[in-house]
Amino acid sequence: MPRRKKPRHFVIGADARTDGHLRVTKGDDFIVAGGTRITHEETTDIVSEFSKRLRKEGAPPPETAREILNEVVKERRRRN
Repeated sequence: MPRRKKPRHFVIGADARTDGHLRVTKGDDFIVAGGTRITHEETTDIVSEFSKRLRKEGAPPPETAREILNEVVKERRRRN
């Protein structure tokens, strides 16, 4: 019987704002594209933290993933 692969996730972050520069940041399990210098950095921070928490949860169902993303965004807003 073939071994089952452990569930993985991959997060894609896209920021529609632009200042004319192409920005792409890649991680092991995420990619962020677009944005201005500031918004790209913010989006990358959010996507990176979200990805870390998904990894910690071990591929949670979509409802749980949505809750985790909401928590990450709320925490980010509190910091600013």
